[in-house]
Amino acid sequence: MLGYVVKRVFQSIFSVLIVSTLTLFLVYSCVPRQLVFKGDLVLPKIANKPDEYNDYKFRTWEKLGYIDYVTQQEYAQQIFGSDSPQVSEALTLGSSFYDKFGADLTARGYKVEPLPVSGYLYATKDVALLTRVFRWYARLIQIDHPYRIQDPNNPDLKRGYYLTRDWSGGLALAASGTTYKYQIWVDDTFPFLHQNMVKLNMGRSYPTFDGVPVLDVISGGQGRSARKEINTTVRGKEVTFYTSIDEHSLKYKPVLDRLDLNKFEDNYADGNLLTIDPSMLGTSFTIGMYSLILSLAIGLTVGVIAAMKKDRIFDKITMAYIVFISSIPTLLYIALFARFGMKVLGLPDKFPFMGSENILSYILPTISLSLGGIAGEALWIRRYMVDQMNADYVKFSRSKGLSQMEVFFRHIVRNALIPIVHSIPMAVIGTLAGALITESFYAVPGMGKMFPSAISDYNNAMIIALTFIFTVVSILAIFLGDIMVTFVDPRISLAARKDAR
Repeated sequence: MLGYVVKRVFQSIFSVLIVSTLTLFLVYSCVPRQLVFKGDLVLPKIANKPDEYNDYKFRTWEKLGYIDYVTQQEYAQQIFGSDSPQVSEALTLGSSFYDKFGADLTARGYKVEPLPVSGYLYATKDVALLTRVFRWYARLIQIDHPYRIQDPNNPDLKRGYYLTRDWSGGLALAASGTTYKYQIWVDDTFPFLHQNMVKLNMGRSYPTFDGVPVLDVISGGQGRSARKEINTTVRGKEVTFYTSIDEHSLKYKPVLDRLDLNKFEDNYADGNLLTIDPSMLGTSFTIGMYSLILSLAIGLTVGVIAAMKKDRIFDKITMAYIVFISSIPTLLYIALFARFGMKVLGLPDKFPFMGSENILSYILPTISLSLGGIAGEALWIRRYMVDQMNADYVKFSRSKGLSQMEVFFRHIVRNALIPIVHSIPMAVIGTLAGALITESFYAVPGMGKMFPSAISDYNNAMIIALTFIFTVVSILAIFLGDIMVTFVDPRISLAARKDAR
């Protein structure tokens, strides 16, 4: 068993790498780089300023990993120092530094050209596709440690880990010299144990949420900021203040202002804002989990009853529902159900109408996402049970005097559940796929809605990150499905037997 688990873990990691690499190749090779500016609101405003326009465009491409970009001023600062007067001399028209810049950068494979107005030189070089992929993986995992921060203005910065209490009084492992103050902490929000020691860096969002790390976009709160009262000790004094800062996201801030000095006793004063709405990840997780539970609970129950009442009215209604859901487009039955929910039940057909704080906002998206799953689970459990009802062991059980209910629940249902449990991973994957349509239709601020938006806006970093997350969830679901089936049927062993032929 252990050997199988280890083997599957490595297979899962390899599968994620393959999918991520293919996505990187497709994004960087099939999407023209000029299209990334489709949703940029800054570029059109500086179109009449050729130098600024070119500089902005090249810096954006460099940020996205398409090119390496060097300006004459940056090269002079690199050679002479940022504050050297020789930098100004190097930018003087006719200076010998023009020839040096052109010769040096051309020798390194750059294409050197002058800006249209100022005449200053700049150099660009396309980054090879394999290099872009390698750089993405090289930056993927970032480990925070006490020597992460190097601040020349704070040479005596203490470095190391220590136990402390956060503003809520919870125990936490904090550090100094790291990017984040709180490394590990416990609170009352899922998954209860949190950490900042190891972070995934999947690039920064562009053009939507410009400059924000994509994982912060997905996992950060949404909506208006929320304030809370804090009672704590700062430099030995009891202080009370109101803040919208999430304490556990505090990062090192080189220069503190007066307000920071009143709230913080160290340089860790730069944090994310608390918001009233959950993150995209949290919203999608909530709707997806409840939808999956509904699909399994209702679908399996309906399928079992339909099998028990085969060819009766309940069975015919069940089959009619299954045929209806299977035969029409997903978007159509979602639209029909949304209309029914709004007109008959009085539920909001758009998530933002009542917001994330109102449970009514979740009802239609959750049920709509589960409609297809209910039909699928009901169909398969009914089919497996009908097959089992005609098996020889069922006839033998009845001949021994077992009642109909005992035969159903002790034998037929148990055996029919084996393939159903194995299909749960497919239900998870189906939920992910259905979320793309459901969240877009109901305007749910979740990851499913973000994916098509990222594609239409050519937000490459977001596309790659969401593909990575969906792939990890899908492969993890398949892996857990293999483990779960061994508990349902002890006859199944995931370990290879030595005497197997």
